[in-house]
Amino acid sequence: MAIPDFIQDDDDEHRLPLLPAGTRTESHKDSFFSDRIEHQLFYGPVKRMADELYDAGPLNGPRDALERLTMIQRLQSSLDALTSVLLADSAEQVSESLADTIATQDSNTEEEEREARRSAEYYGIDRGSDQVINSNLIAEASVALRESPRKVAKRMFHAKGLRYVCKDTLMALAAGEITVKAAHDIVKYAQDLLPEQISQMQHLLLPMAKTASDDAIYQRARRFHDRMRPESAEQRRKKSEEHRRLTLQDDENGMSTLKYCNSAAVVHSIKNSVKWVADQHNDPEDPRTREQIEADAFADIILNGWPGHEGTPLKPRVSITIPAVEMLADPSRTVADLEGYGPIPLGAALQLAKDAPSFQRVLTDPWTGAAIDVERRSYRPSQGLKDLLRNRDEHCCFPACRRPADRSEIDHIDDWAHGGHTTRENTQLLCKQHQMFKHALGWKVVARPDGSKMWVTPHGLNSIVVPGSVKRVDQFDHVSDHCPERPRVIPLPHVRLTPEVRRVLGLKPHIDIPEKSPGTEPPHMGGQRETGQVP
Repeated sequence: MAIPDFIQDDDDEHRLPLLPAGTRTESHKDSFFSDRIEHQLFYGPVKRMADELYDAGPLNGPRDALERLTMIQRLQSSLDALTSVLLADSAEQVSESLADTIATQDSNTEEEEREARRSAEYYGIDRGSDQVINSNLIAEASVALRESPRKVAKRMFHAKGLRYVCKDTLMALAAGEITVKAAHDIVKYAQDLLPEQISQMQHLLLPMAKTASDDAIYQRARRFHDRMRPESAEQRRKKSEEHRRLTLQDDENGMSTLKYCNSAAVVHSIKNSVKWVADQHNDPEDPRTREQIEADAFADIILNGWPGHEGTPLKPRVSITIPAVEMLADPSRTVADLEGYGPIPLGAALQLAKDAPSFQRVLTDPWTGAAIDVERRSYRPSQGLKDLLRNRDEHCCFPACRRPADRSEIDHIDDWAHGGHTTRENTQLLCKQHQMFKHALGWKVVARPDGSKMWVTPHGLNSIVVPGSVKRVDQFDHVSDHCPERPRVIPLPHVRLTPEVRRVLGLKPHIDIPEKSPGTEPPHMGGQRETGQVP
């Protein structure tokens, strides 16, 4: 039996037999001697295997390549073990120092610290709680590893499981004897087991994991877990139902996948109902497959209601951005943008745009593509700024966060209470969670002259965030290491001011603008694109 493509992910460190934070002695060495032993255990294999690969010299045939691949696999296992130790130890140690770190940052004044405490009360959090400390460290680690917080949170779960629960598995992983997948599966199925049962599972599986496939270890770990769990099947079912949820995953080529997790009875009822609706469709000339008809029926039911009933009162909305000038210059190479997803083909965007009740012109920087101004003919200034940030930032501006504009709010970079102004230079989009990080947990953000933002974590790591609408960064300070310089030649297509172009740009027929040919002095006008909100 193969590993299924989608497994319910309900891993939780609270289901592991972990000691309370602050009492995990593995992360608190009591002597220099024990520190050196651990250093050799976890850093030694990495150095040895990296040296062997480097000293191997030029490749000598396919067999030599396969042997090096085997060594690389063992090196990856050792690196994962070392990463797990660093994550688990830092999570344990930071609980003792986070409050002091936040309070003693060089840039903090007593007033700023009082405001941070008031912000923590406003958001209803305890800055010293394990949950807040863990969440804050995961955000910092995601900056260091350049991975999403969700992926780092999964790393943290495995790290604590290996460091404090499955210690024999950690040693085998550090030595490069087992694969990363096998180690993670042993940790996963250590949940809800007693310490002696976990020791028995490791004793049975680790000798096999040195040579067996990942699939074999996965199946054996799962069977052992099911035999040893003290709960009845009914208790396990009820606990699993607590994790029912609906999740979205973006795919390639303008597609996304909706995953719905619920009890088998509910899911099968939904599937059978959709099949019944699809069965009523008997058009012999319809070229769609059975799977396509069912997928379309499911979408119609959700968006328009069951056949014979009034449609849903909800008014679904999507926002698309179409680069107007590029579309007129070369439609075959034009790519539109779907908010919350990314690039989609122009044809799909135009199909959505035909039902848009309104359009809004957005002025863009011709070198970077970033939104720099929006049309304000029908909006108050505050609404105009909100529209600008929506088009410029596109999502929360915290490092690695992709929460869309609809789930984010305007935040002042320099606080309003300290003289910060409500301008496009001093505002950004932040979701609620990361507003809390900024105002209560010691994160700092600085607006840079080139339009990017530099975030500083509580422990001093730096991360540069560029607005979501930016298409190229070669002229940004952090890339070129100097103040921005505009190129003499504009990398934009040459577009004549035909009546169609004038209509898109909103230029009246009597306004005469000289047409520039490529290589001449750049015009003072940025590019324009249109944003439509489709019901």
